[in-house]
Amino acid sequence: MFIVAVLVTVAALLSGTATAQTTTAERDRRVAAIHERYVFADVHAHPSTFHRANVERIESAELARYQRGLIDLVVCNVSSDAAYQGGYTNRDSTRVARLRGNDAYPLQPGQAMAFTLDRLARVLKTIESGEAVLATSPDAVLEAKRRGKIALLPALEGADGLEGNPDNLRELHRRGVRLLQIMHFLDNSLGSNQIPPYEDRGLTPLGRDVVREANRLGIIVDLAHANTRTIMDALETSSQSIIFSHTGAKALHQGDRYLTDDEIRAIAAQGGLIGIWPAAAFETIEGMIRHIDHVKTLVGVDHIAIGSDLRGMGYIPAFGEEANFRAIVDGLMDAGYSDEDIGKIMGGNFFRLWQQVAAP
Repeated sequence: MFIVAVLVTVAALLSGTATAQTTTAERDRRVAAIHERYVFADVHAHPSTFHRANVERIESAELARYQRGLIDLVVCNVSSDAAYQGGYTNRDSTRVARLRGNDAYPLQPGQAMAFTLDRLARVLKTIESGEAVLATSPDAVLEAKRRGKIALLPALEGADGLEGNPDNLRELHRRGVRLLQIMHFLDNSLGSNQIPPYEDRGLTPLGRDVVREANRLGIIVDLAHANTRTIMDALETSSQSIIFSHTGAKALHQGDRYLTDDEIRAIAAQGGLIGIWPAAAFETIEGMIRHIDHVKTLVGVDHIAIGSDLRGMGYIPAFGEEANFRAIVDGLMDAGYSDEDIGKIMGGNFFRLWQQVAAP
């Protein structure tokens, strides 16, 4: 009897293992099927800290992390306000100390644009290596995906690098920039941001001109870091849908960098997107999913994206320094999201918006 019982127990254990393996294999097949139908995108990132560190290009290992996570398109953000506020390392390895609030270093004309071009060159150097493709258009991304290549979309986090000159935006567009985030940590000549010291002002006349020019050029406008008045003014000005690339719901987590329900509704009403980030404050993937659930309940799944802010903040452990985007997909599956919903959230929504913004 003892031998029979042992055999039954072993059989049960083996059966359980087989079931777990089958379940994993089935999930992998499901993820692959979703990824085949949708472009997966990280709508806000600083891979290899190219925006602040003294690096020549985005590292091969970083690109490999993204590809393990099935990401096809990475929005690579130059924090151009760093030219004014510091917090970066020069090419000669000297460090420029970080200023706070609205304190800024005095710059000569052209310095901020030169800083922006230097950081942009690191993205372009990565592309020159042949390991990535420049995301000049949605079609270029589709072709890169077909070839098994990752696409990089250069972007500005903070329009400070334009130095108030729309001609500089046109020059950056010629070099591949396809997304413009109006604000970062420094209040600038376009508008005001979410963090102290708070200024009760919105989009300036120059800011309105830059938004209109971005629309004309087919550049996506990103309102991340912008205060309420700047958000509402930009929505009123723009002829295109706008994104807010990396945030969460203030209803679930109080913080300067989060959006109120009214702000979420206003952005979505114009067809825009809310990018949810894997912030350490959420603690777990389930915590991140609660923010996705909240936005879905408010405005629907068609208005959600994922913006990791990679190399720009602390992350939930399941995402971590290894940038485990698959953990987000698994979390959405565990929460009962459909294949279509997962595809939209993981990049389909962003890609659709970009196709609309880039259309002639």
